[in-house]
Amino acid sequence: MSKIFSIVGLETNTGIRDIGIMGGIPELEDIQSSKVYRELVEDCGESEYIAVIVKSFRYGQGPPEPASAEDLGWIGMQPEILKNGDAAELQTSRFAILYPDQGMQFHM
Repeated sequence: MSKIFSIVGLETNTGIRDIGIMGGIPELEDIQSSKVYRELVEDCGESEYIAVIVKSFRYGQGPPEPASAEDLGWIGMQPEILKNGDAAELQTSRFAILYPDQGMQFHM
């Protein structure tokens, strides 16, 4: 089985940043319910928006499946798989989540 995972970068318009790793290709709701997003929202104060970049990758051979929590732990400790091209980039998505509603989005 190959594993699908995504690197999620978040940045408020006030300059607060964070990054996380998620299994599969996350949707907006997945990102908003993630620990990294919730922690950023707690720290961002009166930010007008949160810019989001999602880079999704496939690692391994065989039919694809979303990476499990155990897989993500292993992948997180192997940064060279991204650097040396062992993980194939599938897509990159960019959008912003407007604050304070946190539910509206627009694509950049």
